[in-house]
Amino acid sequence: MTRRIAQAGKNKEKVASSTVVKALHVLHILADICETQTSGASVSEISRLAEENPSSVCKHLAAFQRIGLVEQDSLTERYRIGMYSLRLAAIALKTLNIRDIASPLLRKLADQVGETVHLVVRDGLRVVYIDKVESPKTIRMHSQIGLRNPMYCTGVGKAILAFSPKPLLEAVIAEGLMPFTTHTLATRGALLDDLETIKQRGYAIDDGEHELEVRCAAAPIFNHLKEPAASFSVSGPKWRMDDDRLKEIGEMVRNVSIEISAKLGYR
Repeated sequence: MTRRIAQAGKNKEKVASSTVVKALHVLHILADICETQTSGASVSEISRLAEENPSSVCKHLAAFQRIGLVEQDSLTERYRIGMYSLRLAAIALKTLNIRDIASPLLRKLADQVGETVHLVVRDGLRVVYIDKVESPKTIRMHSQIGLRNPMYCTGVGKAILAFSPKPLLEAVIAEGLMPFTTHTLATRGALLDDLETIKQRGYAIDDGEHELEVRCAAAPIFNHLKEPAASFSVSGPKWRMDDDRLKEIGEMVRNVSIEISAKLGYR
């Protein structure tokens, strides 16, 4: 009898765990849609992408709505990420020690080069921007903290990818190398060659591969385990970032990377 009760308890835990995972997957799908659609997402869109039936999706969304993680437009009935997520994001950013350590050096770098500096961490097969120092110039990068971008076509992404284990690289390639511009490295061979160059040089270059008119130099930040825990970049319009300037900034970025990595215990 005791054994049956214990087994029943374990079964309930498995069901509860499975339900939570499915609910979080729905939230993840909604977040992905909201990145590209400011109008939010319908139940049918989320249901199709999450491969969940609409009634289950509605239950998950209703639960998230009660705690403010999700909001529904009363006119369109479309869903979007709610304001409570800002609190969670703020807490997550506060606990990101790497941001606190890197910030003074990145602000100093931004002052020296007069261009926009970004700090990112990896999020699955993408990078997410966790800090930014604006350029003082009138024409500058328009980006925001929380933005997620692909790894294969951004300087910050390639800087991490070049020093990451092979399975991550294979996963990125398997997902597809969609060309964002005519400069995107959209073949396996071109990407692998560039990543090898990055390893040898110590910094990555984005030559208009994600946004055609933007160039940047980026470098990884290593932790005490010699893993690329983050990366950062200096970005600007290509007419201000000619080859000589890009090489100069690239060397500066590489040197700052060494400084920040050392503060994280990298030897």
